[in-house]
Amino acid sequence: MNPAVLWRLDLARSLSDRLGRFTGIRAVVVGGSVARGYSDAWSDLELLAYWDADPDLDLLRTVMAALGATFRYGPDHAGHWSAYLIGGFPVDVWHRTGAAEEAAQDAVLRDHSLDLVANNLLDTIRSGIPLVGGETIQPWKDRLAVYPDGLALRFLKHYLPHFHLRHLQFAARRDNPTAFFHTLSDVQCSLFLVLLALNGQWFPTYKWMYQSLETLPVVPEDIGPRLRRMYREPPLAATDHLRDVLAETLTLVRTTVPCLEPRLTAEDRYELNLTPTAYEQPAGPGHAAGYR
Repeated sequence: MNPAVLWRLDLARSLSDRLGRFTGIRAVVVGGSVARGYSDAWSDLELLAYWDADPDLDLLRTVMAALGATFRYGPDHAGHWSAYLIGGFPVDVWHRTGAAEEAAQDAVLRDHSLDLVANNLLDTIRSGIPLVGGETIQPWKDRLAVYPDGLALRFLKHYLPHFHLRHLQFAARRDNPTAFFHTLSDVQCSLFLVLLALNGQWFPTYKWMYQSLETLPVVPEDIGPRLRRMYREPPLAATDHLRDVLAETLTLVRTTVPCLEPRLTAEDRYELNLTPTAYEQPAGPGHAAGYR
């Protein structure tokens, strides 16, 4: 572990010891960049506190006092009751019930929900380090050991259609970098979700997209550096290179998931080889009148 992880993990252990003394606490898990080993100088600390029942505001104030915490944001902010400052350092403590966590797991594992927040909750448990209540967390981890085939198929069917390049091709030819990079990012994010499903891996959020791509066995060659370069090269070149990555991904999907309908992996469907046509005003007398 790098030093940025180690001292944050030591702080997590100290805070978890204090949280574990409260009646009603089932488990405390350290998540985020600390659990994944990705922490750097800008990382905060993320803890998940699982309760038998939702703590009321008086209990949350008592918890904050025990942790020596102050509010990071004002009362109108969505993160008011979860985002703390402890000794000047940002710490997120997410208060959840065990029942809510199990319901989120059921929605994904049983009902194959594509909700990315719920899917990320499962990845947080998968990667999380239990510091209190390991006997509660381990059965949840065991449930996540097998990625459901039905969930993978739903992700593929939903996000493969986002591989269309028509809008990106036009944006690359116009002086609108905002539209170009917005579309490029959208397609890359959908590509990431397709590759996660193809490899049976939970969604870690886009924050750790490149670290996750490095761990996936079934991906286009040199995928991370290729995606990064698209933000630094000319738009037309980036579009061509994205087309290549998408075509390679469709080939991987056809090979890895042969049961998927052929129409979902046909390159023609996504117009990957489309060359936009520039339309000039029709020449000759009478043309303008014909369009009235």
